[in-house]
Amino acid sequence: MNKATFAVLAAVSLFVLASFADAPKFAAPFTSHAVLQRDCPLPVWGTAEPGVAVTVALDDQTLSATADDSGAWRVTFPAQREPGLGHTLTLSADGAEAVVLDDIAIGDIWLCSGQSNMDMNYGWNLTRGKEDIEKSNDPMMRLFDDKNAVSAEPLAALTKPAEWTASDFAHSKTFSACGWFFGQALRKALPEVPIGLIEASWSGSPIKTWLSKEAFCSVGQAQADEYDGAMKAISEFSESGGKDEYNRRIKLWEAECKAKGDIHAETVGFDDSNWKTVSLPTTFEKHIAKDFDGRVWYRRTITLTAEQAAGEAKLTLGTIDDEDVSWINGVKVGSCDQYNQPRSYDVPAGTLREGENVIAIDTVDPKLDGGFTTDDPDLIALTLADGTTMPLAGEWRYEAFRFDPRPKDVDVSSWTPTACYNAMLHPLFPLALKGAIWYQGCSDVGRGGELYERIFRAMAADWRGHFTHPDGMPIYIVQLAAFRETHANPINSAWADMRWAHMRLGETLAKSGTAVTIDIGHHTDIHPKDKKTVGERLARLALVRTYGIEGIAEAGPIPNTASTLSEAGSSVVVTFKNAAGLATHDGGPLKGFQLVAADGKAVWAEAAIDGETVAVAVPEGMTPVKVRYAWDDYPVCNLVNGEDLPCGPFELGIGVVNTLPL
Repeated sequence: MNKATFAVLAAVSLFVLASFADAPKFAAPFTSHAVLQRDCPLPVWGTAEPGVAVTVALDDQTLSATADDSGAWRVTFPAQREPGLGHTLTLSADGAEAVVLDDIAIGDIWLCSGQSNMDMNYGWNLTRGKEDIEKSNDPMMRLFDDKNAVSAEPLAALTKPAEWTASDFAHSKTFSACGWFFGQALRKALPEVPIGLIEASWSGSPIKTWLSKEAFCSVGQAQADEYDGAMKAISEFSESGGKDEYNRRIKLWEAECKAKGDIHAETVGFDDSNWKTVSLPTTFEKHIAKDFDGRVWYRRTITLTAEQAAGEAKLTLGTIDDEDVSWINGVKVGSCDQYNQPRSYDVPAGTLREGENVIAIDTVDPKLDGGFTTDDPDLIALTLADGTTMPLAGEWRYEAFRFDPRPKDVDVSSWTPTACYNAMLHPLFPLALKGAIWYQGCSDVGRGGELYERIFRAMAADWRGHFTHPDGMPIYIVQLAAFRETHANPINSAWADMRWAHMRLGETLAKSGTAVTIDIGHHTDIHPKDKKTVGERLARLALVRTYGIEGIAEAGPIPNTASTLSEAGSSVVVTFKNAAGLATHDGGPLKGFQLVAADGKAVWAEAAIDGETVAVAVPEGMTPVKVRYAWDDYPVCNLVNGEDLPCGPFELGIGVVNTLPL
């Protein structure tokens, strides 16, 4: 090939690439099988070469636009009133091949956003509804997976390809289970309406990443300073080598961590006589130091008879955060690196022996909480071949090895303020939606419910100002489920504080509501596996408050007011919305009420149902200022209404004007 021929071919190739790049395109939310929002103005947009005139057709409705200097074009169709399938979107321009999107549905679109509990799908070992997803094949329900991406600046387009798909098992099993069950419940109640679900969630993400710079900084000076600090740190990180330098440092750090504690304490003859002792189960933070991250060896010796040592056995240890490798008599019997997975290891025949047996547990946790996180000592045990169980909770010897601080990755991440908003939500604006569901808050527990409420209100206004919606976009919130410990004495629970913030938002923010899930939690797993109940409770709210369907119970009891019953102040009466048929779920006495004095001290209080109210007895000599219910990390509580829907945690001032419910 001569130089002239090569130059011509190169020029043609560049022309083809340029033409392809500038060819008219629909924006990311518009693909075949898409759902378009009914009953409101319908914006459709995309890109083309600047100055090019495009024509967009929705069936036989045609609109025209011209791409601006940045190549963006947009048209807005009038509201489409009739829901249904079989529509077509077409984009054409002179000199370009028409883009045809088929199998378009007119219906309702719901955004499903939040962190891991929204992200959680079929593959997370659901305990209810797996067969529903396995049998899913509904052409009237469509799914759009907005894949994880971050950016320091708002983006005009998604950086990762996404498209609308059918709700069949192949696609449903990787989609948000909470969102899917919400959509399924809507479909059952609205059989003529196609439902589109957009998942935009990220495991572990805090609320600050899901709203714009302007909205986040409007919350307060602290938030503006946090945003500015994050952007400065990201810039400095980039200037000092960025990801390449970080990856180099992290490899060195990991090698140093691996070497620490590499003492082979699993060997039978290892001398642990100088080690400290601890009673298991407990976490690193409780028995070593609050800020401890590292590696800890635990050892214990048990004595068995020949009969006990014969045959196979099973070692159970409950949950360990994050990793463990477990040994008996120098034989590795199991390992796990999942913080929320209960350990259950088979011990092969011949491993145990008559006389002394050494159990060694090598545990590692490089960040956050670590160690034995189970709260049930009975789970730490050795079950022998004859079926008898030898308890192992109690005194163990241990040696701890602290890790050096982990090198910081300060590149843009899902923890960067505005980052998920910029890359995952901004490219969807101004898509027309029916509403949104929100399942998030775990990553913000401990930062204060009042602050969370202010950030959420800014986020809600932000979303409502940028998405197109029929009449004030509703946002329905999931209240966090029970998690961690049940305390014998009242505590100022940060988890309860967050749940109460969720309820306040749902009942005071216009066109919102809160789905209570306090009854489906797990002590050691922050991710309740029953996402069908969550989705169905969200759907109850939407069907009543958004769709106006009668004959459906929207939720359980929602607290309204608390006042003293008599001048003597012998009891406090709490009133509720949705209070018909107040009862206890288990049929026993009412549980979970506390009274709080002016000095902040809380005490348990006896309470009884009185019609559609609850009377809380005031202990002699106490002048309470607040009444609480289910105010614990993992509360013991049982108040429901006649539909067996639970009441969530709350804290009401006594004798003051409360704002719940709307």
